[in-house]
Amino acid sequence: MKSGKSPGRRDDIGPDPDLEIRLPSRIRNTPLERLLKSALIFGSNTGNTGYVAGLIIKALQPEITLEVVDVNSIDAVDLSKMDFALCGIPTWDVGQLEQGWNEIFEELDGVSLDGLTVAMFGLGDQSTYIETYQDAMGILYRKMIERGADGGIGFTTTDTHTYEGTLGTVEGMFCGLALDEDSQPELTEERIEEWALSVKQAWPSVVASAVPTND
Repeated sequence: MKSGKSPGRRDDIGPDPDLEIRLPSRIRNTPLERLLKSALIFGSNTGNTGYVAGLIIKALQPEITLEVVDVNSIDAVDLSKMDFALCGIPTWDVGQLEQGWNEIFEELDGVSLDGLTVAMFGLGDQSTYIETYQDAMGILYRKMIERGADGGIGFTTTDTHTYEGTLGTVEGMFCGLALDEDSQPELTEERIEEWALSVKQAWPSVVASAVPTND
């Protein structure tokens, strides 16, 4: 469905021959009809963002249970029908969106995301792409907000990250969970756990906003 990776390009942490074995089976192309209006949706050229998605799902449980969906199996219209989407995206090459998310991005101008609440997590490489670190997460987040989605959930500090430029911040904070499996893999699990706590605290308001009123 998608074209292959350009020679010499990197996704988030590079190819891992054992990754497919490590991925939970539920991550592999979950049919859209199984969604219950909320999901973790990820895109990845090498599979690494999908692996991180599995770690995030475990950290959110049992308070929050989300289906995990490959972005290649949905489109922007599907997003517009959801109540909550946790979007996972790596920054590709120099500040570009991953291929599957790029297709969604190009479709977003044709839909309204009113009624959708979004949260984000992004993978980047601050040592190699120091001027475009986490750009894709910020580009996608801003576009979704522009199309009517609600956000502000799971913002994280820029402390402990070192970079010269990023589009991934909003008012001085990353607009989601920022991970770097290249330079700081030892911080990934701790960052996920801390971020998951903040999302759990915000979850009741997400649920309340999705419940129809009698007005």
